[in-house]
Amino acid sequence: MKPHTVASILIAVFVSGCQGSGASPLIDERSHEISANAETAIAGDMANRFFEVMGKDKPQSLYLSQTARPSAEALESALKLWGYPALGQDKQAQGKVAATEVTYGTSVFEDVVLVRLSTPALTLTRAYRANATGAQPATPLAVTRHP
Repeated sequence: MKPHTVASILIAVFVSGCQGSGASPLIDERSHEISANAETAIAGDMANRFFEVMGKDKPQSLYLSQTARPSAEALESALKLWGYPALGQDKQAQGKVAATEVTYGTSVFEDVVLVRLSTPALTLTRAYRANATGAQPATPLAVTRHP
């Protein structure tokens, strides 16, 4: 066999091994519930950070994306406390001011919750350690500004 043929076969074998349809043994696919206390703590911290990062560029009204999970209810309450009055899942926000879309989601692995809050202007991401009584930040806040 020619060397390039052997190399091609080896590459094909390795790549086909990456295409398995079974569940990964490294990912726990069981459904994890976040306690209400943890969701409230996480949403409060993310709303606070959002308010700080937006500064003077704070949108006058927001609406939550239809893809927002039930944890978005906690975020909605927290954002209202920071002065964002027109929340909900309706693009027709109260008043004539154009509303800014907010996408909010969480991913859970064991006791770590990865949270992402996005608007067209920026994305905030942070991991938290959650338990039944609340949550504590596990990583610094990552801020990505979109052009």
